[in-house]
Amino acid sequence: MKRVFLIILDSFGIGSCMDSYEFGDYGANTFGNIAKMCFLGKANNGRSGVLSIPNLMSLGIGEIFKEVTGNYPLGVKKTKFLQGCYAYSSSISKGKDTFSGHWEIVGVPIFKEWFFFNKLTNSFSKSLLNKIKNDCGLTGILGNCHASGTEIIKKFGIEHLLTKKPIFYTSSDSVFQVSCHEKEYGLNNLYELCKKIRIILNKNKINIARVIARPFIGNNPENFKRTEKRKDFSIIINKKTVLEKLILEKGGSVHAIGKISDIFSGIGITSSISTQDLFDSFEKTIKAINCCSRNSIVFSNFIDFDSLWGHRRDVSGYAKGLEYFDFNLPRLLNILKKDDLLIITADHGCDPTWIGTDHTREYVPILIYKKKMKNKFLGCRKTFADISQTISEYFGISRMNYGDSIL
Repeated sequence: MKRVFLIILDSFGIGSCMDSYEFGDYGANTFGNIAKMCFLGKANNGRSGVLSIPNLMSLGIGEIFKEVTGNYPLGVKKTKFLQGCYAYSSSISKGKDTFSGHWEIVGVPIFKEWFFFNKLTNSFSKSLLNKIKNDCGLTGILGNCHASGTEIIKKFGIEHLLTKKPIFYTSSDSVFQVSCHEKEYGLNNLYELCKKIRIILNKNKINIARVIARPFIGNNPENFKRTEKRKDFSIIINKKTVLEKLILEKGGSVHAIGKISDIFSGIGITSSISTQDLFDSFEKTIKAINCCSRNSIVFSNFIDFDSLWGHRRDVSGYAKGLEYFDFNLPRLLNILKKDDLLIITADHGCDPTWIGTDHTREYVPILIYKKKMKNKFLGCRKTFADISQTISEYFGISRMNYGDSIL
């Protein structure tokens, strides 16, 4: 009974890759810099001491780090017990964003140029905004700037409540984010607005990867808070992923945990479960593993590493999250059956010690575990698509167009 459990530690990069200088990221190392800052007592919130992740170390994360940098990570205890196989990979996609990373992992690298927010004018174009206002019947909009999601609702939240004008903003990714009050504006109204914006972008051939609905609650800047009912409206890529092939060729199933379904617009997904935080993500992943049948993929994204700690430059929070995941990892390993395959990886980096608040172009780790698997280093991979080719080979489905099987 073959099953694959694919876990994305969102943004858990492991060192600058060969083309990182093209992105201004040479020297970024999400894992290494978090561990070092904690060890040196330079992390925020007073965090100091060794980063305790013995289970990830036993799966080879420290060995990968040594392969990339030449040394074991400073501030992480080395382990003599190794289990499973490990590798690391660079990306062949053009971007260092969530969308590109996930699509490459499932076998469809993204080579197109994304449309990004115009940093020179600090705004979306007037022509685009006019199309949106006219087609969506808006009297006006707020924001229209590059901003943090928590800060923009503090700045425009009161005006939004008074005028009901939606708040538009973006980040370093190719995204169009819309923030509205969940109750006063209405969650369904927000979703409908984002759907219309997605259609407008598609019709005008504007390659923005995702339109993101960002609901919030509260009645003043002190208690405004984003809720877990975020929804992504992604551009559709008309190429088959390994997820679709499993369903079509083997009658299999794909169970998406977290934001996975939104990234793929629900295509190649048979069930989707939303999550609230790291704890919820882990518990729902465990439940899905316990419930799924043969020829299944459980595909989980642990978004907090990126959204809560990477982008917000919270070294201590990131470290605590890694330790929580690591502490619970044996629960996951212990429920695996003999033919189950576990793959833990990432989609890009987001070094919280780096300049700015953007993602960082880094290698990602690939940790592979199966019961009675011999420990082995499987090299530096040229593309994240090697993961999809590995899954394809494991299930015995047709070969993907990109990548080589790691196994």
